[in-house]
Amino acid sequence: MKILVIGNGFLAASIVERLESEGHKILIFSRTQNSRIQSQQILGDIFDFEKFLEVLAWKPQVVIHTAWITTPGVYRDDLSNLQYAEFTTNLARSMHDSDVEHLIILGTCAEYGKQVGPSTAGFTIPSPTTLYAQQKIVAFHSAKEILRDSHVRFTWARVFYPYGPNQDQRRLIPRLISSIKNGEPIVLADTSSIYDWITTRDVALAISWVLTHNLPIEIDLGTSIGFTNLEILKALENLLQTKSLLPPEKTHNFGLSEVFVASKNSPLFTSGWSAKDSISVGLEWAIGR
Repeated sequence: MKILVIGNGFLAASIVERLESEGHKILIFSRTQNSRIQSQQILGDIFDFEKFLEVLAWKPQVVIHTAWITTPGVYRDDLSNLQYAEFTTNLARSMHDSDVEHLIILGTCAEYGKQVGPSTAGFTIPSPTTLYAQQKIVAFHSAKEILRDSHVRFTWARVFYPYGPNQDQRRLIPRLISSIKNGEPIVLADTSSIYDWITTRDVALAISWVLTHNLPIEIDLGTSIGFTNLEILKALENLLQTKSLLPPEKTHNFGLSEVFVASKNSPLFTSGWSAKDSISVGLEWAIGR
């Protein structure tokens, strides 16, 4: 298939690599060049929408939209979230009468907000607590409404907590790996909440699965298995065979005791898909072994 991927970042690169390996013809539209990607890349700004529309002359069968602000410490309440939501709405509008067969947009588990149990796409009511999550929901509802009477198949894939090689060093897992290796003190703000960590190559496998299976509009991209930050730290210590500099008072549970995990009843899992990487295999891959 001819697949247009919008964005070339951390998640997009793994998705592109997977789709390339399956023989799909890929075109990437992004602001910058990514040396990890072999497929053709066209440079451009999605906020210059008229310029973006020119790339649709390539006649893609599938469009995968991965672009959104994700800068650590900034993205949650940055006003650019409004622009990304507007672009997503305009993108859906441009798809309505196009030759595109399938539009896939990456959402986020942050849309669910604070939960005390696993979340199920299509059933769990979103309760966003940040501008980032709020604008993702705005984009989802607008795209869904625009494409409601269209021939275009629409998938909104809420990604849980992705990790893997080449992740921003300010993110939790790369930061923990660096701190353990360098003997630096570690600060964990929450060891009681449970997070669903999924490797980017499993995210890519899930996107590949979506292309060939009939699924509802809303799906969750996770593993359905959760871990606390303290459990992740202990797993990394075992893999690196080194003890971390974690203050003794931080070795017990504290924090918000929330659950950010995809339910086993989510449509992706009930369709027969499952993540391939266990947490130990995934962390070993992230370490670079």
